[in-house]
Amino acid sequence: MPVSRSAQLCWGQHYHLLRYHQVPEVSRHEAHIKAEYPLPDGCTTEHVRRALNHLVRRHEGLRTVYDLDAHPWPLQRVEPPAPLPLHEATTEDDGTPPPAEVIRRLSDTAFDITRDWPLRACAVTTGGRLKRLHLVFNHLSFDDVSLDVLCHDLDAVLAARTEDRPVILAPVAQQPVDLARYEAARPAGVVEAALDHWRGEVRRLPDDVFLRRRDPHRAPGAAHAASFTVPSLLATARAVAARHRVWPSAVHLAAYAVTLAAYTGERAVAHRMYTSQRDASGFPSVLTCMSYPTPAVLDLRDDPPFSTVLRRAADRVGQAMAHAHIPYDRLLEFIAQEGLRRGRPVRVASELNFLDNAPLSCRTRRDRFTWNAAPTDWTTAASDLYFRVYEWSDGITLALQAVEEVMDRDAAERFLRGYARLLAAHADPGTDLTVGQAAELAGFTPAAERPLLAVAGQNVDAEQTAAALREHPGVRSVTVRHDDRGLVADVVADRPVTPALLRTHALGAAHDRPGARCPDWFRVSDAGRRLPPVEGDGSPAAPRPPADSQAERDLLAVTAEANGLRAVDPADSYAAAGGRALRMPRVLAALRARGWEGLTIDLLGGARPLHTLTDRMRRSGHAADPGPAGGGRPRPDGGGTASPATGAGMGEGRDR
Repeated sequence: MPVSRSAQLCWGQHYHLLRYHQVPEVSRHEAHIKAEYPLPDGCTTEHVRRALNHLVRRHEGLRTVYDLDAHPWPLQRVEPPAPLPLHEATTEDDGTPPPAEVIRRLSDTAFDITRDWPLRACAVTTGGRLKRLHLVFNHLSFDDVSLDVLCHDLDAVLAARTEDRPVILAPVAQQPVDLARYEAARPAGVVEAALDHWRGEVRRLPDDVFLRRRDPHRAPGAAHAASFTVPSLLATARAVAARHRVWPSAVHLAAYAVTLAAYTGERAVAHRMYTSQRDASGFPSVLTCMSYPTPAVLDLRDDPPFSTVLRRAADRVGQAMAHAHIPYDRLLEFIAQEGLRRGRPVRVASELNFLDNAPLSCRTRRDRFTWNAAPTDWTTAASDLYFRVYEWSDGITLALQAVEEVMDRDAAERFLRGYARLLAAHADPGTDLTVGQAAELAGFTPAAERPLLAVAGQNVDAEQTAAALREHPGVRSVTVRHDDRGLVADVVADRPVTPALLRTHALGAAHDRPGARCPDWFRVSDAGRRLPPVEGDGSPAAPRPPADSQAERDLLAVTAEANGLRAVDPADSYAAAGGRALRMPRVLAALRARGWEGLTIDLLGGARPLHTLTDRMRRSGHAADPGPAGGGRPRPDGGGTASPATGAGMGEGRDR
């Protein structure tokens, strides 16, 4: 189709583009926003059809597709106005598919973002009369504010159509392409100043806040989902916020951090909170996605009282909002580079989202705990935990999704109830619990003891590190210790093995063993004692020659081609080799074109050397190696995905 305008992607779209490509196509519907839209009296299917086509002409974002193969960067392309398909389903038994089947198909079919516009609509009729309108949105193009913009316009157009009067709407001042061009023209110094803030935040991240709790052998792939609605928490959270003169979102960030510290046993806790770019960008009303999860680190090692945690949380929210306007892919690259520097993955895979669902009701006057359906599709997105706070007009719902690897069912319920007890305790102005006291209040079962070494401010599991090194075919035995050189591995080898080879192996293997880390120093002894020991930090003196492997050759070739690199060292990670995060979908598509499967955005975007990633690659067709429902307006959490935060101070919401 012809293109009327084009530009690079808006910075806020980067996260959702990468997340959409992280999961298998059959699971991408988890990121869709789905809702039944309220209709005015007298509205007909033709009114809806004409209203949607009016909005397609008005908003370029509704007719935008994405060219992921464009060089040097992916592009958004605005297509000329055309009628939006309006699917119809009747409740009558006339041989056509019933409404539930039609809506499920529209909701669960992944958007082909290279061809599909980001909105689907289905009109449900009975006897020819319109009864319901279902809408499905692609999260890549919509967040909470853009949904409000569209809903406001759709309300106005439908009212005008049903009342047979002219449509009166103010002109659209900001289109996504305008925002993208503004971002592309931002002075480098301004962007770097904002990025410097996030470089500092990444350096402060703990390696893995769930280290003491993580057990990859406990029901692999399983996950839980539960919600706890507590009407009284709404007044409590607002009273605490007013007392300390902070946003309600800061209260929930503080409560979440303290509950997370109580559960994990860690006192430097980190997670990702959804942050809006709208205020920082100067484009507050553009119809596109402008929020993404930014890392938030709270240091609680001094066992502070809750009031101090609250001040620190409010500062983190303020800092995140002030420096929000950056390209998300750069943040992902910082985390990958930091993992390579530390010799282990930096895993910050728990998410916090604050969602404003007023004026809707929570529909209960009593506390209500509910187990929800297992979030099977969500587990494919490489997250550990997703915690949402829904603020209704008359209560608060706490919703939790967690993989079994870090939290079992009992712990999930204790987490939700402990969070609520923590906030309820602070309804009394005289209460100011320390982190340690809050941990006692939650009543979590203690984590299993693990033999951890403190290395460079982070916990390292020496046994897991040794086990990772023993996986190398040339290694007979390993002893791991800590001295003034850092983490040291004494290795006995059956064949010639260099520190450089061991370093490459350890950087890859550390990702699969919680607590493992690549040593800072290697001492390699010959098992037959025929050769003198070899020592070093394992930094290659020269690029590693490619192995005689078609998988490796193809991976290096497509990485170089997609990123415009002359050469790629397989001992480097994707990011260290010069690969850019926003081009990873292009790399994966090129590998599929060559007949390879097995790699994901998460694998490619980590600290693993490219050489070790070839173990995950397989030929196409071969087997691999062994929330609360609310009516009314569509909300960005409608599909159960990690969605734009709403609520004052942290996300897309309104000041309160």
